[in-house]
Amino acid sequence: MQNNACPTKEKEEKKSKKHLGIRDVRFVIAVGSGKGGVGKTTVSTLLALGLKELGYATGLFDLDFYGPNVPLFIGEKKPPMVEGRGNLKPIVVEGVRVMSLGLLLGEGDPIFMRGLMAGKLLQEFTEKVEWGPLDFLILDLPPGTGDIFLTMLDLFEMEGFVLVTTPHKLAISDAARTLAILKEKQVPVLGVVKNMSDLFSEAGEHFEKFINKYKLSLMAEIPVLKSLAQAESVEELLSDQTVMKLVEELGEKISEKVFRIK
Repeated sequence: MQNNACPTKEKEEKKSKKHLGIRDVRFVIAVGSGKGGVGKTTVSTLLALGLKELGYATGLFDLDFYGPNVPLFIGEKKPPMVEGRGNLKPIVVEGVRVMSLGLLLGEGDPIFMRGLMAGKLLQEFTEKVEWGPLDFLILDLPPGTGDIFLTMLDLFEMEGFVLVTTPHKLAISDAARTLAILKEKQVPVLGVVKNMSDLFSEAGEHFEKFINKYKLSLMAEIPVLKSLAQAESVEELLSDQTVMKLVEELGEKISEKVFRIK
């Protein structure tokens, strides 16, 4: 593992970042799509692990309150520690600090939440999590561009957005709508991850037209892998050399993008 230190000297003309409710977080990267079931949690986790492998202090924040699947994906069920005034200390998995509503609920517990409640919960949740100093905080977003998505845009000044989609035309259509909102909010799109690339191989033409139309950078292509579906822990996941290569590729590409645009 490399031991990179996150640069501490800001360019004088670049204002310091202020993420409401969060202290000591240098860069916030959101991972989203607009479509459910395209692999946002998979990409968020692999990206967080990749940045950690490069030596950066990294956190993974599961913002999908309706389906908080990060704990299931990483194979962890232990709850976070509750500190003074009800603040929450993230669990640590393979060096990555992780927080998810799923860690506070029993497996299979129903979640009843209307849209405005979700936005309010995100703000309260953000204020209670004690991340400690971080170089990168990765946000795993829910499907769609509703209250959680819009509240997230208000709470965090993001360094950039990673768009996840499959080559299927329905997923691409939703991704295009997400891009329109990001453009309106002036959020940089760092690149696109093409997930399940071999499952919808016949739809490759739709994907090529999409990235060319919006002048998007292809960050990675992820085929359908058994290990991503069947691994029961991060340690087991990283024992797959194909997955480990993806982890390294995503970490390197994001770090290069972030420090290039600073």
